Amino acid sequence: MTAGAESPFRAWAAAQPPSAGALGVVALVEGVMAATPKRAWVFPGRRERGAAILRGADADRLAEARPYKVVPPGESPAVRALEAVGVALAGEPAVVFLGTGSVSYGAFHEAMQLAAAHRAPVVFVVSWYTGEGPFAPQLAVSPVVLAGAVGLATATATGADAESVRAAVASVGSGPALVLVEMPHG
Repeated sequence: MTAGAESPFRAWAAAQPPSAGALGVVALVEGVMAATPKRAWVFPGRRERGAAILRGADADRLAEARPYKVVPPGESPAVRALEAVGVALAGEPAVVFLGTGSVSYGAFHEAMQLAAAHRAPVVFVVSWYTGEGPFAPQLAVSPVVLAGAVGLATATATGADAESVRAAVASVGSGPALVLVEMPHG
């Protein structure tokens, strides 16, 4: 890539429709993918599905990104966490992207407890938005507190800073762990 040229991932991200909380998602995905080994399965949400581009997938064929170990996003983020734990229990490391609302679902809590009990190599990456509106936290305590209580390693990062995210994900190894990424207000 020449100096000043935009990466295919950043070009894809810029072409997406704007959504609440989109600020910082590019740095979040770049940081997570920089710290995630290519042998790990990635379970993105709709905002993070471009992660496959960072592994060489064509931006027009993201739904066919399985050769790159990136699973197309499903309807339920919390169920995505259970699917990632299932892959980890089968011996494959996994990383799963979740949002602020996802951590209030029972399936997410089940996934954390299952990962901790079996020492499954899965990292839960939670995009944590604070404030009011649809992305406001719905838990009384931080997911970091919950993850620590069940025995997961934890780390925090700043979502607008890809290096902060990369360092946080790298610091927890292959898991079981939870990385809370504090997202900027948009």
